[in-house]
Amino acid sequence: MKGSFLSKCLTKYKRTGVLLDTNLLLLYLVGYYDPNYIKKFKRTFKYSIEDFYFLKDYIERFDKIIITPQVLAEIWNFAEKIEVGRFGGFLISSIPQIAYMSENYIEKDRIISEQSFHYIGVTDTSVILTAKALKCLVLTDDFRSYIYYENNKIEVININHLRQI
Repeated sequence: MKGSFLSKCLTKYKRTGVLLDTNLLLLYLVGYYDPNYIKKFKRTFKYSIEDFYFLKDYIERFDKIIITPQVLAEIWNFAEKIEVGRFGGFLISSIPQIAYMSENYIEKDRIISEQSFHYIGVTDTSVILTAKALKCLVLTDDFRSYIYYENNKIEVININHLRQI
């Protein structure tokens, strides 16, 4: 069942792309840098190496991987916590990955005028507005955001869907 849902989403959104939320983008970048570091880094320790490979395998099938400036800003706030001896390597590994991604900008006035801003904040509101504008799929690990996205008619996959295939 879950596998067919994922296949359907891939077929439907292959061209328009997939948008990653902050935690999953961080998992992708940390895993790309060093899969064994996933369990050692505070912000990704709740994930497994298998989560990274499922995520990587799935999102790299899309024509576009989409991010917002707000998601990217949160990534760097979290990445600054990577230990000094690893931070440079993480940056070197991450830059080509991020450069490949498509970025969608939503003006701050638009974000703060949305009703969702008061419930889920700046970053997740930017994700909603981007998903609506680009008609793309969203991947998240945040249950509250997942429900909010679904209630706003945004096709969304929670990482738990990937874990079940």
